[in-house]
Amino acid sequence: MSKILLSQKRLITLLVLSLSMGSLLWSGSAPQTGSDAERVITDMRGREVGIPDDIGSIIALNAGSLRLLSYFDAVDKVIAVEDSGHGREISIHEFFYLASYRIAHQQLQDLPSIGSSENHEAIIARDPDIVFSSHVDISQLNQLQDVLDIPVVAIDADVELDDPERFIEQLRLVGSVLHENQRVEELASGIQDILADIDERKEQRADAKKAYAGGMMYYGPADLLRTTGDYLPFELTGTENVMPTNPSGNRQPYMTSIEHLIEADPQYVFIDAANNQLSKRGFLEHKNVFAEHVTAFRNKDVYNTLVYKYYGTNWENQLANIYYAGKVMYPEVYRDVEIIQKTEKIWELFFQVSLDYQTVIELQGPGFGQADWF
Repeated sequence: MSKILLSQKRLITLLVLSLSMGSLLWSGSAPQTGSDAERVITDMRGREVGIPDDIGSIIALNAGSLRLLSYFDAVDKVIAVEDSGHGREISIHEFFYLASYRIAHQQLQDLPSIGSSENHEAIIARDPDIVFSSHVDISQLNQLQDVLDIPVVAIDADVELDDPERFIEQLRLVGSVLHENQRVEELASGIQDILADIDERKEQRADAKKAYAGGMMYYGPADLLRTTGDYLPFELTGTENVMPTNPSGNRQPYMTSIEHLIEADPQYVFIDAANNQLSKRGFLEHKNVFAEHVTAFRNKDVYNTLVYKYYGTNWENQLANIYYAGKVMYPEVYRDVEIIQKTEKIWELFFQVSLDYQTVIELQGPGFGQADWF
């Protein structure tokens, strides 16, 4: 199909969409897209998608998609980005560098914008060979693919490293699309080695500590009361998370209360670097109450970690945070870990470039260490 005919088809599709039904609902597996489809892959939502064999241009939509691509030699194929989640939101906050992959690949900041994933006309105008999206609704993924007449491959932004099999399955999917199977094996081997090391240390720790994670990013900034009951640095170090999972069941960060934090009485508190200043302000407003009723605050056992979430999970930072939390709470088990060196090695595994720890924390926040709240 020629480019002219393809453009006409897309224009007609958009006109029909806007003038008649407004939106179409589709379900089931997506068919092959266009006459350029040379092979069929099964994406992370179980959809069969026809894709061209040679991928020269990409647009990544929704949380986590671009981060995942940054782990491969594919950043130079990305031709445009969204505003949302890319540090271009109208805000008093500086968001761009909260995603570590943007520090590793700062050229992403200079790419043209499509506005949002809803701006179909802008995506069509850029004419990528393929679109990656972390949208969870299959019918909407199929609808997007039909409107664009461009293959849409779904990834899973919610998968975490406590499910390494699915995480590596996702790496294999992206590696297959990009013909980067060797890179997949490098990543998979490195991640498996790290997780095995952490698991071995978990078995060596004596008594389980009680800890709280606060200051989480999730749809915007918050103070120390934005917490999570599903925090990998606690789970994989054998630590008791004093907070329950999100009541909605989605395992994402949520707001708790001062009363619940007092009742939980953690021995240690870990504050996400993204919201250190807001969390400090929240602590100082109730300093006497916290110091009197919460063991961690009374003993000043409050520590900063690297940014966990921003437009999806910083998976590489999460591994570094595990080592740091372990080193704080179980020093005898992690005494051989030099945390800055370990963190830089993890970044190099994921990004294939050397990131200097000092440079990263100047952009992201205070870095590892005791919180300067006291």
